[in-house]
Amino acid sequence: MKKCIFTICAKNYIGLAQILESTVRKYEEETDFFIVVADEFDTTAERPRSALVAREILSIEGTLWRNMAFKYNLTEFCTSIKPFCIEYFFNGGYEAVCYLDPDTFLFSDFSYVWAALEENLVVTAPHVTIPQYPYKGDLPDRSFLFNGISNLGFGAFRRSDKVLNVIKWWQDRLKDQCFGEMLWAQCTDQKWTDFFPAFFDSGELMYSNNLGLNLAPWNYFERKVSCESGEWYVESRDGLSDRKDKLVFCHFAGYDYKEFACSGKVVNSSRARISNLAVYPDIGPLVEIYAQAVHSERDTFEQYLSLTYSYGQFDNGAAIDKLHRRLYNGMASYYGYTGDPFSTAPGSLYRSFKKKGMISKGQSVDSVNETNMGSFPKKLKILYALLRVLYRIVGYKNYVLLLQFARRISLYDMNTFLLGKEYENYKLR
Repeated sequence: MKKCIFTICAKNYIGLAQILESTVRKYEEETDFFIVVADEFDTTAERPRSALVAREILSIEGTLWRNMAFKYNLTEFCTSIKPFCIEYFFNGGYEAVCYLDPDTFLFSDFSYVWAALEENLVVTAPHVTIPQYPYKGDLPDRSFLFNGISNLGFGAFRRSDKVLNVIKWWQDRLKDQCFGEMLWAQCTDQKWTDFFPAFFDSGELMYSNNLGLNLAPWNYFERKVSCESGEWYVESRDGLSDRKDKLVFCHFAGYDYKEFACSGKVVNSSRARISNLAVYPDIGPLVEIYAQAVHSERDTFEQYLSLTYSYGQFDNGAAIDKLHRRLYNGMASYYGYTGDPFSTAPGSLYRSFKKKGMISKGQSVDSVNETNMGSFPKKLKILYALLRVLYRIVGYKNYVLLLQFARRISLYDMNTFLLGKEYENYKLR
């Protein structure tokens, strides 16, 4: 089979993607590798030779591209174009196409994956593969109900009419519904793949329980790593599985890559995604290897890290916040808004946002949370006091009804009423 591995990132993560590329080149000399860049380069000097610019290669027409680039944040947008990329590589003559997140590092070859694709049409790796009770994971296991069965930081696909049909379905979902939104039970692209067992027959879809695929912080708790004669192996940490697999790749999701580049040191406390991640001594050497790889390429990493995301600002340079993106989605979805969301011209959404005091000055509201807003317990105490007063005013029944409405109104998309009475959504959906 003609094979390729690709990743998707904004241009600021090209340095990480090139570190992944170096490991692919080391173990997969016969496999082509591509970096699909989701945003655009300001100068040709910024563009590395191995990069493909998504807007130039994908079959997404201009209006839809603009819509997706604005309403989705960076992570949502990068994941939304994934099935479009898979189709592009199939059309380019590749029979086996594998996607890996840019913060992935290979520790051995992909022979297991390619052999699995000879027998199956799709191969994925579930977040967890061992039923553990009592559960000891760093993340609450209910989080996997939102994230989905598989982590789509890895996915391998063999070209066939059936796969192409599913890819088209996936594209249709993601052009409108690739949000990371708990209230919609949408976790970007990967939650949609929970439908795959309904679309593929037995023997066509493989949820691989190979412990060496997609070793990642969310499954460190169930997998123990050892090194034997220079080869890395993974087995059950608690002896709940008799598997012992060669480590194929590790997904270093959520680490402080800037710290890696600067010092080459591993600081678990700086992890953004799993802040309470336990210290696993057997995992430490793998993270050290990755940290040193990033540190050794720090000049390249830092060269790209400073580049600005193309779709992160309005056309006057003002930052686009999450509320702007989702209000635009509400306006486009419920009120047929077709204007250019990036525009700051008279009559634009930007002008409406500015009139309502929604344009950030200084620190973006997206970066503010309970850990950095200051005196959060005090603010919460005041809020609780106000809610108790409200409860006494409206009574039990109306308070419960208010909570039901508050869940829906908490969706940013529902807050179009802030822009005017004509945008009050009485259906609340």
